[in-house]
Amino acid sequence: MKHLGVTRSALHPSHAVMTPETFVRTALAEWPQSAIILHIAPVIGLRARFVQYTAEMPARAQATESKDGYQRFVFVLSGEVAVSVAGEERTLGEYDYVFLPAGEGHTITAQTAARLAVFEKPYEAAANAKAPWVVWGNERQNAGYAFEGDDHLIARKLLPDEVPFDFMVSTMSFAPGASLPYTEIHYMEHGLLMLEGEGLYKLQEHYYPVGTGDVIWMGAHCPQWYGALGRNWSKYLLYKDMNRHPLGVKGSEL
Repeated sequence: MKHLGVTRSALHPSHAVMTPETFVRTALAEWPQSAIILHIAPVIGLRARFVQYTAEMPARAQATESKDGYQRFVFVLSGEVAVSVAGEERTLGEYDYVFLPAGEGHTITAQTAARLAVFEKPYEAAANAKAPWVVWGNERQNAGYAFEGDDHLIARKLLPDEVPFDFMVSTMSFAPGASLPYTEIHYMEHGLLMLEGEGLYKLQEHYYPVGTGDVIWMGAHCPQWYGALGRNWSKYLLYKDMNRHPLGVKGSEL
């Protein structure tokens, strides 16, 4: 039985934790027929400079590029979608992903019922750098590397770590009992989706039990640390802004 009024979700000036029992579905014009769960956006008062949402697409539903020209990263959580961009079409399944540059026309068509994790951000150009390009990949085919030399903590970068790209999406995988080696504090903000397993997240002075499906926003300089619990590996999908001088970062308007 559900306990009335009880949730693990929390909202603070420096961070937010959003859990599935609190999700509310809405619609976006670019995603007709799909249910959209908008997790992170400037309108919730977090000073976020990006948008993170889940798109729940019934079979045969179609999406198009952002009408405002935002760059888009799409990660398939379940089901299959066909993505058409720049004269190329590919079918993406579980843990496949695609990065779609700002202003690049594209369509996403659900071959089956599908759930997608999506990040969008206005592109911030860098002087003398070429524009980013379309990137395809599969997270499970990425060998990754031992984070800080710990083979119980595997990081996988899903986008090129190059100046044309103004954000990175990666995954972090933790063996049971593994943890980040220290509390991090940095100027980049994060959007996070728990993909697998469970653990304990420290944000500021608060500790949160988190599990599959939970979403976290971490603002700039929010102290953050994670430790894995349970008997299985845990994994999260992580967004962060990068490759741009902090003084050039625009405010929360999208």
